[in-house]
This record gives sequence, C-alpha cells and structure tokens, in this order.
Amino acid sequence: MKTKVSIILVCLTMMANSLYATVYNGVCGEHLTWSYDTETAHMTIEGYGELKNTVDSLWWNKQVLQASSWSTNYKTYYPYNSCKTISLPEGLTGFSGATFRDWWNLTACEIPEGVTKIPAYLFESCYQLKEIKLPNSVDTVGQYAFSNCTTMVKCDLGKGVKYIGQMAFQNCYHLNSVRWSDCLEEIDGSIFDGEPDRASYDQNSVATIPLRDTLFFPATFLSNKQISWCYHDSPVIVWNAKNPPASSSVFYNLYCYWRGDFIFGPDVEFVPSGLCQQVLMKKIVLPEGCKYIGSGAFLGNNKLDTVILPSTLTAIHQEAFKGCTKIQRITIPQKVKAINSSVFNGCSALRRVEIPDSVSTIGDNAFSGCPNLDSIVLPKELTMIGGSAFSGVKLQDSLVIPDKVISIGTNAFENWSALKELSIGKNVVLIGDNAFKGDSAITHISVWAATPPAVSEGTLADIPDSTLLSVLPDSRKLYREHPYWGRFRMSDVPDSAMIQRTVTVDAAETTADFTWPTDSAAHSYQIDIYKDGAVFCKLTLGNRGQLLGISFSAPGRKMSNMQSQISNADDSQPYTLSFKVTGLDAASRYNYVLSTLDATGTPIHVYTGAFATTGYSGEKPVGDGQEIIPTPPVIPADPEASETPTGIEELSDETGTFEGSNGKILRNGQLLIRHGKNCYTLTGQEMK
Repeated sequence: MKTKVSIILVCLTMMANSLYATVYNGVCGEHLTWSYDTETAHMTIEGYGELKNTVDSLWWNKQVLQASSWSTNYKTYYPYNSCKTISLPEGLTGFSGATFRDWWNLTACEIPEGVTKIPAYLFESCYQLKEIKLPNSVDTVGQYAFSNCTTMVKCDLGKGVKYIGQMAFQNCYHLNSVRWSDCLEEIDGSIFDGEPDRASYDQNSVATIPLRDTLFFPATFLSNKQISWCYHDSPVIVWNAKNPPASSSVFYNLYCYWRGDFIFGPDVEFVPSGLCQQVLMKKIVLPEGCKYIGSGAFLGNNKLDTVILPSTLTAIHQEAFKGCTKIQRITIPQKVKAINSSVFNGCSALRRVEIPDSVSTIGDNAFSGCPNLDSIVLPKELTMIGGSAFSGVKLQDSLVIPDKVISIGTNAFENWSALKELSIGKNVVLIGDNAFKGDSAITHISVWAATPPAVSEGTLADIPDSTLLSVLPDSRKLYREHPYWGRFRMSDVPDSAMIQRTVTVDAAETTADFTWPTDSAAHSYQIDIYKDGAVFCKLTLGNRGQLLGISFSAPGRKMSNMQSQISNADDSQPYTLSFKVTGLDAASRYNYVLSTLDATGTPIHVYTGAFATTGYSGEKPVGDGQEIIPTPPVIPADPEASETPTGIEELSDETGTFEGSNGKILRNGQLLIRHGKNCYTLTGQEMK
C-alpha cells in the first residue's frame, strides 16, 4: 500500500513539475519580446530593433522570479541564475546596456549580424560562458564586456572590431584564443588584467592566461595604452602598426610569464617610445623601411640577445636599449647620425659595436656600463663625445679621438684600465672634468691641437707625470707653460709623426679638402686639378693658404661662380694648411699637382696624386699625394685620358730647348712636358 502511495506521490510531483515547467514571456524592446522555458533553461528573443531592459523586461518579471527554485532564498532572484542558452533574432540591432551581466549559468549566446557594438559589462560575470563569436558588423567592444568570464577559452572578435575597451577580458583565466580584426585601431588599457582564482592555481602558474594564438596588431593600430600582458603565457605577437603615437607603452611589463615570439611586421616605419619596455623577447628584427627607434623602446629587456637593424634606420633615441644585458653585438646602420644618451647604457654583455662614419654625436652615458666591449673605432665625422659616454669600458690599449671632435664630456673615458696610448684630434677645444679618471696606464699622449684643449684639474689628474706628451712643434711652448698639460714629460726632439709629410685629399660629392705641410721658405702654393687629361681648375694660394688667383677650363663655368664656391683656407694650424675646393663634378676622377713655390716661382716641393668624388664607379685612387723627388715636377699621365690634353697648349717650335741629364726637357729654363712627340708647359701657356 505504501508503494502505491509513493508512486502516486511521485507522479503527482512530476505532474506538478511539468505544470510548473512552463514558458514565461515579456517585452524587451519596442519591437522585441522574450520567452523563457524554465524546463530547458532557454530564452528566446524575437522581433527586431534594440534590446532594452524595461520594467517588464528579462530580469524583473515577477513570473520568472517566482519560477526560480531559489526564490525562497533570494527575493530578488534573477532568471540568469538558471538560464543557460539564448537565441537572438536576426533583426536585433544592439543592446541598451549590460543585458546579460551576472547570468552565471549562461553557456552560449550567438550574436547576429547587424549588431555594431558590444556594450560595457554586457557579459560580465557569465562564469559558464565558454566561447563567443562576434559578427563582422561589430566595431566596438566596451569595457569589461567579458570580464570575469572565468571559463571562457575562445573569443573570435570578427573582422570589423576597431576598438576594445579596458578590462574587456579581465580575469579570463582560461582564455587561450583571441582573434581580432585587421582593422583594429585602439585598445583602451589593460584588457587582459586581473587577479587569478588562487584556489585553482598553484604558485608557479598564478596569474597566467595561456593565450596560444598569434595576436596581430595591424597597420591601422593607433593606440598608446598599456595592455598589461603580465598574465600571459606564450602568445606570438606581431606588431605591424604603421603610424601609432610616437610614445606608446602597449607592451609595457610583458615579462612575468611571457615566453613567446615578438615580430615586427613589414609596415612598421618607426618603433614608438616605450613600446616594449621590460618585455622578455630574445630577438629583434626591424624591417627595411623602419626609420627610427623611440626612446626607451626596448629598455630593460634582459633576455634580448639578437638585434638586427635595417639600412633605412636614421635615428636611435635615448635609452632605446638600456639595460639589455644579453646583447653581445650590434651593427649601427650607415644613415644613423647620432648615438643618443644612454642608448646602450648597462648592456653588460656587449662586446662589439660597429659605428658608421656618419655618426657625429655620441651622447651622455651612451656606452656606460659596458665593461666587456673589446674594441671600438670612433667615426671620422664625430664632433662631440658626451659625459660618461664610455665610462667603465676597458676596451683596447689605444684610442684615437678623430680630428672633427670639438668637445669631450665629463668622465667620458673614466676607468679605461687598458688604455696606454691616446691621440687627441686637432679640433678638440674642451675636455671635461675627470674625462680620463682612473686611466693610470696611459704612457703616451699625442695632441694635434695647436692650442692646448681646455681642461680642469681633475681631467688629467690620474695620468702619471711620466707620460710622454707629443704636440705640434710650434705649440710646444704653449703646452709646456700650461698648468695641467705642462706637467707631462715632453721630448726635446719633436715627434716626427706630428709633422705631415704628404698631401691628403678628402673628397665628397662636389668638394675636395686639401691638407698639406707648410714650408718655411714658401712664398706661395699652386694647385692644378686635372680631369680627363684637361686642366679643370688652377689655384694660386699665399703662404698661409689665402686665395690669390684662379683660372679654369671647365665648360660652362664663369670666374665669378667659381670664386663664390671656394672658401678661404684655414691658417690656424702652424704645420699644416687646408683648403676647400668646391664646384667639382660628382662621380668623377681627378689628378692633381700641388707645388710649393719660392719668391721666384721655382718649385721647392711638389706633390702629386689622384682622388674621386662621391658616386665614381671606377677604380678609386688609393693613398695620399706623394712628393716627387727631385723637383721640379712632372705632370702624371692620366690613365683614363686617351687623347692629347685639351687644357694644355701645344708648342710647335722647340727652338731653345734641350734635354738635360735627368731626362727633363727645358726651354729657356722653363720645364716642359713631353706628350708623345709634342711638348707642353706646366701651366699650359706657350713660352715666349
């Protein structure tokens, strides 16, 4: 009898439940209605337009509240405690607010095409939501939109999302796949930040979001907000933003658990300041087309060991690689003009740096804290060395400060324990305090500046008094009487290396700088420049290098134009003179003869040589202009000239000439030049 009663009670209970498991409905928009099946825990929304939270809407409906099994415990119990799935109509255009916030049991929701925005907090705390896929029509994901979806593993943001709000994926601990569009423009803050559920994570994996997909930042990306990547395990990140803000900290602190690859895409034109501070990447390869690296771009990357820079790079700003303690070698491209302050400061493993001649400035602390550098050559165009630029660098036992350097900063070469020989260029006027502090191994200093560079008491204090000082002969008195330079040992016999014996020519695109030794007996100097066997131009200079006269045979050039292109000589150096000749042809090869003449015009010393201007594709001349002995000179034959020189007048009558024992042809005491069967004067003028 009891069994029958039990069966009846069960049947009655099932009938009651069946009766109770009904469908409730309501209005959720101007043209939208909802229905909720308590048995299947499924909600269906039908109609079109925007979904709104009205008084008779989804979570305030009294019938639904009464249908809740928790209604006795929570008077304000909402249906989202039991709703598991939702069907949305194709006519849906959007959401008015955080419609599904705290729907704790929601496992799936398919959003139809046509919706353009995911509002803030829309799916916040939907703890059972495993996966979400947005239609391509969505262009905005609001802040905290998927925050606290702690079991979500995959999110496909479609092809149209341009903006993602802050904390959009906060505390999504199991998220391993996020895909966003190729038109993404802005990520507003720390979208992956959060605190982990410590009860379900051990100490080693706490605060880790194991993303496994490639996160591609497209060329359209403009944001400069931090994304806070500290909770990621191993994503592959591709940065291809073309014109982001000049200062960006998007990947700041991507270091706690990240062990992925960081790739720069082909559209990158510059690396913003602070982009990858303290990111534990191992390799950087910047694409061709990238022009500069912003300040602090890779600061503190203590896993970075490989850096490959493109030939298009023109600038590396301050602290760009500061504290990158694993970099061992770096080659700076030819277009870079300056190594700014602290660029490689603290790169303790750095052993070799290749600095191009284009660099004119090395800033403060540029290589400070790089004790393992084994050698470095300062570039020829260098004009300034900043304070502590090479402080603490051991390097080689000799150092040459190039001629164009004007100033050397405080503590610039402090504690170079291996430095023994020091050569200071001719234009240095100032050396800062303690520039050579601790450099007690120096035994020889050569200073090419005519006037002693300004120094303080501490600049040379640690260099022994026994150090040999070599200076230009005419400057010896100035150095001996100097309060700091004068304490060094100075040989009574001038160092022969301090007196220039040959002519040097430094040619650029359309200019040539001639430098040659002075002669105490010289009354004037003459420079003859030849191109293709013809006299291109002829210069007559005074005994201090001042321009006295000029002639030319270059087609299309006028005297006034040529004169306006020639600068006066630098006569500040007592044992060398320099003179700049401008207006030359680019991509051309020239021969020259430089003669030292006495008051009668007789050659004392003659130097010959060749040079080529920038762009010349043939074999370039090698070596300096060498003195011809004995004098007077013989014009060198131009190997590229196949015809009689057009700039030298032919002599038809050799009357009064004779050939001397040394093989020279003279006419009335004037040197002639034999070209085949004909003879010419040195100047190209017929003798009378």
